[in-house]
Amino acid sequence: MGGVYAPGGASETPITLLRATAATRSLLVAAVGRAALDGPGGADAAQVVVVDVTLLPTSEAVAAVAAARAQHAEAAVLVVAASAEPALVGGLLEAGATSLLPADATPDQVRAILAGVRAGAPLVDLRMVRPTLDAHAQHLAVLGGRDRAIIESLAAAVEAKDAVTSRHLHEVSRLACQLAAEITPDLAGREDFLFGCLVHDVGKIGVPEAILAKPAALNEAEWAVMRRHPVTGADVVRPLGLAPMVEQIVLHHHERWDGAGYPHGLEAQDIPLEARIFSVCDALEAMTATRPYRTAMPVHDALAEVHACSGQQFDPSVVSALERGLDRGRITLAAAQDTAPVPRKRTSGLVGCDPA
Repeated sequence: MGGVYAPGGASETPITLLRATAATRSLLVAAVGRAALDGPGGADAAQVVVVDVTLLPTSEAVAAVAAARAQHAEAAVLVVAASAEPALVGGLLEAGATSLLPADATPDQVRAILAGVRAGAPLVDLRMVRPTLDAHAQHLAVLGGRDRAIIESLAAAVEAKDAVTSRHLHEVSRLACQLAAEITPDLAGREDFLFGCLVHDVGKIGVPEAILAKPAALNEAEWAVMRRHPVTGADVVRPLGLAPMVEQIVLHHHERWDGAGYPHGLEAQDIPLEARIFSVCDALEAMTATRPYRTAMPVHDALAEVHACSGQQFDPSVVSALERGLDRGRITLAAAQDTAPVPRKRTSGLVGCDPA
């Protein structure tokens, strides 16, 4: 057993190698350097434990990770694996792996994973997750069309990650189709528009549950992780051969009319129409539903907030269409009925109706 250090600013992150091939050891040294064979306090002080399972069959790999988790209950367990086979990935995560890293990772990727661990926001390399999603989609494809099977697979992954997101994605998709019908009926009838709405938050599979369900204000590092979810989501759906509109909604649903949104700071007409429509519904539904960090806002107050954000966060023509549809009864809002959580204010630096 050997150790290396990962320089981490004010405090350093001791790393202990419980199992490591020569290749993995060389990769870690290239990524973070070697200040000592064992960090301060030796293995018992380790904050990150590396378990290399590249040469182990699935059952032994899972057992090795479970043993590491039992021995180092407070440490992050980083697992290096040569395969992204779904049974292996699922077994490793269930056994207590904090993060998974492919054996052919680069030093930059190792540093990114370790930075997430230090920030309390462990990440899983997308290459380790995508085969599991693909396998689920292939199973569903036997029962129906390929695209719908993929969408249902991705939606299921999001639902499994976050129950709040599960309730939200179905209601916001219904609302978005009603609003689209007020603006361009052809868009409302397109299946790819519905698909994009249903999987808009698929990138949150890369956001730790501790951040998604945190009942207190997110700190700067946590917000940085949260704001990566549109790009992560686009990376997930792009290789799947879906209609371009699906990716456009996933990638751009947090852009703002005034250019102050993310991830690309697009503004006004540069934001795809489908994303402009969806963003209004996303914010409205989020405000009128109970979240882990606040109670549901009354519908009247939420609509007033959306109106106040017109021309800043939202396309004014889309807000006008929403108000027109509500007045004429063609758009309906579901009443929030969840039990109230501990209230808190989520600071984002954006207008109050930003749904994160």
